[in-house]
Amino acid sequence: MTLCLVLHELPEGGPEALEAAVWELSESHMMLGGGMLVETSVSARYLLTHLDGALLRAGLEGRLLVSEVVDGVHSTGLGPDAEAWVRGVLEGAAG
Repeated sequence: MTLCLVLHELPEGGPEALEAAVWELSESHMMLGGGMLVETSVSARYLLTHLDGALLRAGLEGRLLVSEVVDGVHSTGLGPDAEAWVRGVLEGAAG
């Protein structure tokens, strides 16, 4: 599995459309204000295409950036459960 960072700038309803679409590709993700982390078996390019298509089908437009996370994630304020999830996904991808 790969961990992808998805950043977005979307109108009302956009984050919900993205989350619904991400369930089609992943059972494990974390929503953040203005973004999400997604554990997935697809490439970052495919994930971007999938999410963009979901927005178009919902009649929404916005900015999306999807990048594969290949190294440690440095954060503040996520909380221990979220940090443990990120660490676990990255360890699984590396191992």
